[in-house]
Amino acid sequence: MEFDAKEEIKNKLDVVDVVSSYIQLQKAGTNYRACCPFHNEKTPSFYVSPQRQIWKCFGCNRSGDIFTFVMNIENVDFITALKILADKAGVKLPQFDHKLESQNKIIYNIFSDIIQLYQNNLNQDIKDYLIKRGLTEEIIKEFRLGFSNDEWNQGLNYLINKGYVIKDLIETGLFIKKNETNNTSVSNNYYDRFRSRIMFPIYNTSNEPIAFTGRIFEGKNKLQTIKNIDESGKYVNS
Repeated sequence: MEFDAKEEIKNKLDVVDVVSSYIQLQKAGTNYRACCPFHNEKTPSFYVSPQRQIWKCFGCNRSGDIFTFVMNIENVDFITALKILADKAGVKLPQFDHKLESQNKIIYNIFSDIIQLYQNNLNQDIKDYLIKRGLTEEIIKEFRLGFSNDEWNQGLNYLINKGYVIKDLIETGLFIKKNETNNTSVSNNYYDRFRSRIMFPIYNTSNEPIAFTGRIFEGKNKLQTIKNIDESGKYVNS
């Protein structure tokens, strides 16, 4: 299985060895540091922890394990990074279903694109609310929190305009089909599951977005697409 192979690779490869095969690291106490390979900087803010087997840049806030590092530095998807590291570790991988691999990549792309939309929706009122609840601007940015507007089809139309097909969009769990409709328009047959909600992306162990949880946010204006918060739920998951 994919995740059995992943754990075997992680047990055989050290994060310091993997990262240092791409960039030059300097010892810094119990950790290692370097100028970040993912953004321009003069003072090193990229750190590698051999104890925790992770890396993190305190400049651009990217972080992860050996798999996410290879994905970022090589600009490849998870499966390709898995194959690269399996070769380094001498681990034999099982045969992959390339059709499923391709479908997963589409789903990850959909989540990544709509995260950008939600981030663009995040206005100052919502930021003030999150900061009042104890979050910081850095946390909001690092975890890519966003907001789904109080509209029936904003997310759906946004993704359709980017070229995605409804079959793939439905598989994400982000959209709901109306019970009864004879309309030929996709936008009138489906609607956004998340409306007027603060959006929290959920990532897998490879730092790929795979789901959302959304908390209702009423703000100053009366909600238009949600009539009963108790029925719709304060929190909704995809």
